[in-house]
Amino acid sequence: MLAFACLFAAAAVFGSLLGSGAIDYSPGWHHIASYGWALCVNAAAISVLLLFNLYHRHGSRPH
Repeated sequence: MLAFACLFAAAAVFGSLLGSGAIDYSPGWHHIASYGWALCVNAAAISVLLLFNLYHRHGSRPH
């Protein structure tokens, strides 16, 4: 689960770079910036959810 959280965190970083225009893309693809921001938001939310579930699973273990 931690691997997937890292994967989605990397996708969030990629999406933010794509949305901000730091990664160059074809001028005819102006909708790619919107896709980048959507990828960033969704991937960040999934990453936080996976990390929360991982923390909750290990934190609620009886000692």
